[in-house]
Amino acid sequence: MAGKTTGGIQNVEMPDVRKTAAYYYDLDDLNAPVMLYFQPLNHFYHQNLQQLARVADFLSEKADFPVSRIMVNRDGGYETKMNGRSWVLMSRPELEPRQQRRSSADLLGELHARTIGANLQAFPESPAASRREKLSGRLDALQGYYDRCRSEEDPSSFERTFIELFPYFSCCAENAVQMYADDAIDYPNQEQLCVGHYRYSIGEQEMTEDPSQWVIDDRSRDLAEAMRLFAWRSAGDADVVANAFLDAYEARFPLSEPVIERMVGRLLYPLAFIECCERYFANQGDDQRMLELQLRRCGEKIKERERVLKGVIDRYEGRMHAPEWLIRP
Repeated sequence: MAGKTTGGIQNVEMPDVRKTAAYYYDLDDLNAPVMLYFQPLNHFYHQNLQQLARVADFLSEKADFPVSRIMVNRDGGYETKMNGRSWVLMSRPELEPRQQRRSSADLLGELHARTIGANLQAFPESPAASRREKLSGRLDALQGYYDRCRSEEDPSSFERTFIELFPYFSCCAENAVQMYADDAIDYPNQEQLCVGHYRYSIGEQEMTEDPSQWVIDDRSRDLAEAMRLFAWRSAGDADVVANAFLDAYEARFPLSEPVIERMVGRLLYPLAFIECCERYFANQGDDQRMLELQLRRCGEKIKERERVLKGVIDRYEGRMHAPEWLIRP
């Protein structure tokens, strides 16, 4: 179970990693089998390494939770400069059989439950502070591109698909933003924040948490991303898989009404569509053909996306509000 920030794990040359680490770190205290790897400092979403290390240590020592730990160097700090870059040494434990048997949903529920009440002041970069404004701003920017593309005499193939899909996805985004506004009124006392992921992903081969990918937010962030992945990957059974995931998650950490409402709002917000279009119009050298295929896939997955949305809404009937077009049979 892991998320994704600006990049993955970066190893110093594997034969030399322990030798390199031993120069900057005291490795004598390592009394369990671990894999050492260096993570670039700029791959951490949050820069308060001391607080991240404390959370990782707590989860490892008190909760028996599979998590990579942040190691302290010989100078007493977490950042080590090598070859002109700043690095952080991480130690990943070998998973025991009982840990390998735990599902992604169970582990996610455990992470959220163990870290609920995370101190936002220690992590000022958290996206929880200005979410609604950012969501509205991204939609407004795409509206400008939509108006421009419609006025062009010969739009590109990508732009023609964008023109076709934008009205539907902009409606979804507007509904999502409105749900956030209503949620703030309906639930003035929101659930506390916890440790989550910049971008949660579900992979049975990635069962060890990496603090570089953590972000402090409410738990609907990870849950909505899991639902998106089920819709994106599935071939007709996304709602069934999503419901099973929620069953396993709630066996560890049941959802409150504010979290349910926010999960649906996040899921309704068309993140994949918006990110794809932003990359295209930013023109940052991305493969235009790849972006066009991704955009078309966003359109092809509309039914699966709605299937998951309606399944979640049915599951929590009476505990949340949703746009009428999603409630109608």
